[in-house]
Amino acid sequence: MAGVAVTAALLVPLSIFGGPAFAGGASTASSQYQYRVTICHLTGSKKHPARTITVSSSAVAAHLRHGDHLGACTGTEKPKPKKHTTTTTTVTTAAPTTPAPQHGKGHNK
Repeated sequence: MAGVAVTAALLVPLSIFGGPAFAGGASTASSQYQYRVTICHLTGSKKHPARTITVSSSAVAAHLRHGDHLGACTGTEKPKPKKHTTTTTTVTTAAPTTPAPQHGKGHNK
């Protein structure tokens, strides 16, 4: 009776937690796309600004960070704006100063 109880205690968790692993190992073709996500990828092209693609679930966060969105493209997506950086240069003039004395074996020429 104790042997039956131990066997049942081991088989129940194995069937609950191990079942999906056995099912996934049986068909590698379908498990390859199990964790794929459809997103609308913004291409940066004026002619074709967006394209519906599927990516790995681990790549979704990176795509969302650069402007893509979840789901298929709707056709209303606009091209990504070009990243223009403007720099402002401030020129200040100061009164001439006397040079600091040189220390050590100077190589002043």
